Amino acid sequence: MSKKYIIKNGTAVEVSEELHDYLTKSDRKIRYIEKDLKRNNYIIDSENEKVTVIPSREDSLDRLMDIGKDYPNQSSDFRQSTIEKIMLEKALEKLNEKERYLIVQLFYLGRTERDLAAELHIAQQNINKTKQRILCKLYEIFQD
Repeated sequence: MSKKYIIKNGTAVEVSEELHDYLTKSDRKIRYIEKDLKRNNYIIDSENEKVTVIPSREDSLDRLMDIGKDYPNQSSDFRQSTIEKIMLEKALEKLNEKERYLIVQLFYLGRTERDLAAELHIAQQNINKTKQRILCKLYEIFQD
């Protein structure tokens, strides 16, 4: 087995073959990410006198804006979503404990009506009717 070295701070350091292979592969991956993905590659076919351009896999926001791509401002969506969540939390506070439990279980925790009915020992249809009544109540709270 031949000796393997890496250069560290200008000095050759002897390392195991496994470590040398690992560092070589890691270095190649870093160069690939830093350079190869960011530049166009070309395939030259001298027989057909053709050059094929393989575009870079990385895009810049400036280039996308130059070609007319438009990205909506999502900060207003975030604000609106936050306001709606706060309003919903305040509306849920106006429900009694049983109503709030049912809504949290169905909509926040994703449980099924059937599963909840089995837990509460009532018919699934009763869960559905209660859910509809609570949703109407929440709608009225939002209208005020």
